[in-house]
Order: sequence, then C-alpha cells, then structure tokens
Amino acid sequence: MIAQLGKLDAIMSEMRTVFAKMGSETVPQLATEILSARRVLVYGVGRNGLMLQAFAMRLMHLAIDAHFIGQLTTPPVGRGDLFVAASALGRLPSADAYISAASKAGLRIAVITARPGDAVPCDFIVHLPAQTMGDAQTSLLPLGSPFELALHLFLELTVLQLMDRLGRTNDDLASRHANIL
Repeated sequence: MIAQLGKLDAIMSEMRTVFAKMGSETVPQLATEILSARRVLVYGVGRNGLMLQAFAMRLMHLAIDAHFIGQLTTPPVGRGDLFVAASALGRLPSADAYISAASKAGLRIAVITARPGDAVPCDFIVHLPAQTMGDAQTSLLPLGSPFELALHLFLELTVLQLMDRLGRTNDDLASRHANIL
C-alpha cells in the first residue's frame, strides 16, 4: 500500500503542476460563458468524451440546459448557445466538424486543449497543459491519462464555481439526480 501512496503522491504533484501553469481566471471565465449561455453543448471522444458526458450530467444537476453532442436528445442549437469541446491535441476531425457547424449556427465556442496553438479558431481556449497521448511519456500515468484526469478536475472545479455563483448546494444537485436507476 505504501508504494501505491507514493504513486498517488506523484500523480497529485503532477496535477498541481498542471493547474499551477493555468491562469487563475480560466475556471471563472468558463463559468461565465456557461451562465451567459441559453444552452450548453459539449463534445469529446474517447476518455475525453466520457469526462464531457459527466460534465453535461453535472450541468443538468445544476439545472443548466446541457447536452452531449451526438446523443439522440440533443436539441437544435443557435445563437445564445455555447459549444464546449475537448480536443487534447488541438485538432480532431470530428470536433473540428462540429465546431465549424456550431460556429455557422452562431454558437460561442470554447475549446479545452493541451495545444492551444493547434486549436481551431474559437471564442475561448482553455489551455490545459497536461501530457496527451501525442506527447513524450513523462508522466507515471499512461498515454493521455494526465490530460483526461486534469480535464475531469478542471470541469469539477468549474462545477464548484457554478454552484457558488448559483447558490446551489449538494442537496440541490441531489434533487435533480436520477432516481430510477
């Protein structure tokens, strides 16, 4: 167990380094974008997509109209809506296509990436400086796990910021949680 705690300490240290490199305004900026949107649409693929699906669920728990692109219940979109995409390497064919379509429909676009210089043009870039699958292995974690973990933590920090701004409690979120599972 002691060896596992040492690995955990190394992973937590890596995450602290990632977040220390980010601007302190990043979470509040994304929260502002979300709160000013009529509807929030999120997209990512693979494990990044799973993090974005979890985020959409938490936004729903906050009573924010949020949807994961590609789900059958995704409504039509337009001006006043926000599209948030996770694209670790900056570009991803499917994300690029959705961003283009969302832009044409008048949505504001936010991209979360480890490579902001490679990202498609958008309204707001979140630079999440964590190792991706395309980077040299420097992390204890395999492949793109550092980016995926940092993405999840970043989105959870955004949820906490939204809870504070909306005055919502854990009980408020629990009241909107699924009850027929």
